[in-house]
Amino acid sequence: ILTYFLAAITVLWSHFPLCLFLQKLHQTDMLSHFNGGDGMKIGIIGAGRAGCSIGKYITVNSDLDTLTGFYNRSRQKAVEAADFCNTTAFDTLEELVSASNTLFITVNDSQIKNVWDCIDKNSLENKIICHFSGSISSDVFADAESYGAYVGSVHPVYAFNNRFDSYKNMNGIVFTIEGHPIFLDKISELFSYNGNRVCFINKNKKPLYHAAASMASNHLLGLLNMSVEILQECGFSKKEAYRFLKPLMLSNLNSAFDTDVESALTGPIERGDLDTVIHHLEVLDDHQKAIYKALGLEILDIAQRKNYNKADVQKYSQVKKELLK
Repeated sequence: ILTYFLAAITVLWSHFPLCLFLQKLHQTDMLSHFNGGDGMKIGIIGAGRAGCSIGKYITVNSDLDTLTGFYNRSRQKAVEAADFCNTTAFDTLEELVSASNTLFITVNDSQIKNVWDCIDKNSLENKIICHFSGSISSDVFADAESYGAYVGSVHPVYAFNNRFDSYKNMNGIVFTIEGHPIFLDKISELFSYNGNRVCFINKNKKPLYHAAASMASNHLLGLLNMSVEILQECGFSKKEAYRFLKPLMLSNLNSAFDTDVESALTGPIERGDLDTVIHHLEVLDDHQKAIYKALGLEILDIAQRKNYNKADVQKYSQVKKELLK
């Protein structure tokens, strides 16, 4: 199954935006309009896994910027997040907005527009406002410039799976941003100061970008789950299946990231081993077979790039014909 993970990586890499490493930026004349160049006073709307983790990360790592507190529809969640980050749980959205010069909206994608609609627009002059969705752009903040706000979107390329532990591993992650120039300057300064890489992205490419990130994270787990289920059919326990696959997957993924997918690729499709491919397809159910074939075609493309000087064209042609049936 390792070769299928490599195929997934290839799809992602071909669509991922070009990353630019941003050094910590000096204040510009434009930034003087942002509260006299003071540090950010960040209020977070949404006290779930992302909001709680980002709040703690800033609290632990930033010397200049401060966390004013949290607002959440469930006050209990806001209190938990505030206690964890040693800050304030606000009773109302208006109080949080008033106390902050920067607003991080970390709610679910479907709620971002609702939050924006609830904010008093007359209180937004010279404030930075952003959300943390990977697929939605800053266009969701309708007419923001007319209110004097500097808006954008931030996407941490990271899986927040725990409210109180995920912040510990955020130092090496990438943040993807788009928006107003002042927003870009301040947010890139905030995260690059902590050693994070920051990427600019065209806002119109965000859905495609997020699809790539989702395949790398969520879809990869779906492929792992399918492999575990197949091994259970072979008599392995679930625990044994994970133990079996872990070194196989990690060694191959590490090889791909250290070199490239072409160098890391092995397996029957790379060898043009038609008989083995046919045997695989004979024992998989329809759902498994569809995934095998779709990723198999990606693997075949990698194999043809890898072996372009010595490939047995006839063998690859036969494999492709079988995968397209």
